[in-house]
Amino acid sequence: MTSQLAQLAKPFPQSLIQKNPTGFGSYVKHSVVVEKLLAVVGPFDFRIVREIRDADTGQICGVIGELSAEVDGRRVTVQDAGDCERLDNWPHDGARLKDACSDSLKRCAARLGVGTHLWSADQYRLDRALERQAAEQ
Repeated sequence: MTSQLAQLAKPFPQSLIQKNPTGFGSYVKHSVVVEKLLAVVGPFDFRIVREIRDADTGQICGVIGELSAEVDGRRVTVQDAGDCERLDNWPHDGARLKDACSDSLKRCAARLGVGTHLWSADQYRLDRALERQAAEQ
């Protein structure tokens, strides 16, 4: 049986990967990450630990989020930052908060193996390493 960690680390199909309009890398939509988490680990917890505000404008520019889930019988909690890239892209703090939360959730999920292949590109080996570990057991 494939471990949940191995399932989380499995790369997304190319059809779900989008090019970042800023030109920096590729990504998958927030909804795709949520679907993968729910399909593999079931219900999970996500909360905002802290809002981050721009020093000049006082507008929300990021968050620290925390994701907790049970993976392979072990409760795991991870934190990571998320931002909204450009403050002027959004009409109000609510929209900036939503964008930063989405980014934070995706970055937290990456700490559980979800989408890490997008950052590692040709150097990605996690899925194969987990497959080898499973075969040795």
